[in-house]
Amino acid sequence: ILVVAFILRLISLTQSLWLDEAINVNAAAGLSLKSLILKYSLGDFHPPLFHAILRGWILLFGSSEAVVRIPSVILGTLTVYITYLIGQKLFEGKTGLIAATLIATSPLHIYYSQEARMYALAAFLTSLSAYFFISIIKKDNFYLWVGFIVATALMLYTDYLPYLMLPVYLMCLLTIRKKLSKSTVRAFIPALILIIILLIPWLIIFPKQLGVGLSAAAASPAWANVVGAPSAKSLALVFVKFTIGRISYDNKFIYALLFAPAGIIIALLFLISLFRLSFSRLFLWFWLFGSIFLAFAIAYFIPIFAYFRFIFVLPAFYLILASAINTLNWVLLTRVFLALVLIVNLISSTIYLTSPKFQRENWRQATAYVHKNSTEKTVVLFESNYPLAPFDYYNAKKVASYGGLNSFNPSEEKVRERVKAFTKNKNKVFLFQYLSQITDPQGLLFKELTKEGFVTTVTKDFEGVGFVYEFNK
Repeated sequence: ILVVAFILRLISLTQSLWLDEAINVNAAAGLSLKSLILKYSLGDFHPPLFHAILRGWILLFGSSEAVVRIPSVILGTLTVYITYLIGQKLFEGKTGLIAATLIATSPLHIYYSQEARMYALAAFLTSLSAYFFISIIKKDNFYLWVGFIVATALMLYTDYLPYLMLPVYLMCLLTIRKKLSKSTVRAFIPALILIIILLIPWLIIFPKQLGVGLSAAAASPAWANVVGAPSAKSLALVFVKFTIGRISYDNKFIYALLFAPAGIIIALLFLISLFRLSFSRLFLWFWLFGSIFLAFAIAYFIPIFAYFRFIFVLPAFYLILASAINTLNWVLLTRVFLALVLIVNLISSTIYLTSPKFQRENWRQATAYVHKNSTEKTVVLFESNYPLAPFDYYNAKKVASYGGLNSFNPSEEKVRERVKAFTKNKNKVFLFQYLSQITDPQGLLFKELTKEGFVTTVTKDFEGVGFVYEFNK
C-alpha cells in the first residue's frame, strides 16, 4: 500500500508551479531564515515551520518543481501509514488497511501530497498527534506523552486550522472522562501547558500576523470571498472535493451527475457509522465534523473556510468510511462497498494525474510563450502591484516585468503613471489578466494601455493562468 501511495504521488510531479507554490519557493530560496520567519510569514498567514523546512531542503537539493514537492510526497506517504496505525489502534488491523488503501488512492490527498505547501505536513503532524492522543487514552506512558506534546506543538507551528484539534481533544475527554483514570485526565493539563510554552515564540508574533491578514481581507472583500468566506456552497464543496478531488466541469449538471453516485455511497457509509457509534467512531466524527463546523463558525470573522485547508481531517474521513465498510456483516457487501469507494478514488485520481486541465496553473508554458515572442523592447505587466511569483520563477529576469496596479484598490491616475513609466521606449506589452476580476474589475490597466497607443494583436489562453494579451505599438 505504501509503495503504491508513493508511486501515485510521483506521477506528474513536474507539472508547473502555481501561484502559492511559487511564492513559497521564491521566498524560501531568496530570504534568510530570519526574514522568512519574521517577515515573510506575516503576509503568508501561516506559521513558519514548513517555510523553514522548505528553505533547508532547497539549500540541499535545489528548487526545481519536482524537488520542492518531494517533502510533501514523503509526508503524504507517511500519513497513509499513520492512518493505518490509527485504524489499527481504534478498531483492528483490517480497518487500518482499508483506511490506508483509501487515503493512498485519495484524489485530494494525492493532489496536496504533490504541492510545495504546508498542507501535507499539517495532515501528517495532525495524524501523528491524533495517534498519540488515542494511544494515551488506551494506555498512557511517558514516551506517548512526549510524542503527543512534540507532535502537537509541531502541528501548531505548521498551519492554523489544525489548532481546532485542541477543542476536538477536549470534547473527547469530556465525553469519556468517567472511563479514564483521574491521573490520565489530569495529565492533559500540564501537557497542554507545555505545548503552549513551546508555542510562545510564535504566539508573540501571531497578533501582528493576524492584523496583516485582516487588513488584507478588509482591503479586498472579493479576495476574502476567494480565500475562505463561509457559505452553504463552500460547506458542501468540502465533501464533494473529499470524494472526487480537484476535478470539475463547467457544466454543473454533468458535474452533479458524476458526483451523485459517489455521494450516495459515501452518505450510506456515514449513516452506517452513525448508527453504530462508539468512542472510536465518535473521536473520528469529532475530528472530521468538529473541525469543519468550528472553522465554518470562525470564518464569519476571519475568512478561512476553503476545502483545501481541511486536508488534515482527510484521515478521519477515510477512517470513518473504513470502519463502516468493515462492520458490514455480509462479506460480499463489504467487498462491494470497498470496491465502489476504491473505484471512485482511482477514476478521480487518474483523471487528475493524466489531464493537464485539472492540474496546476501552467505558468511554465505561459512564460515560455512570452520568451519566444519577446524582443529587447518588450515589457510584461500584471494585474497586481508587483510581478507575480510563478512568472518570476520561470522568467529568471529574462524579460522586464512589473505590476501594473498601484494597490489592491487601484486609482486611474496612479495606473496611468505606472503604464507611462513602464512602457516608455517599449513597443510590445504582454498583459497577464490573472485575477483581474478581483484586483482590477474596472479594467483600468487594459484601458490605459489602449490610451498609450497599444493595440491588442494576439490573445492566448493558458490553463489556470487565463488570458495573456499581446499589445503592439
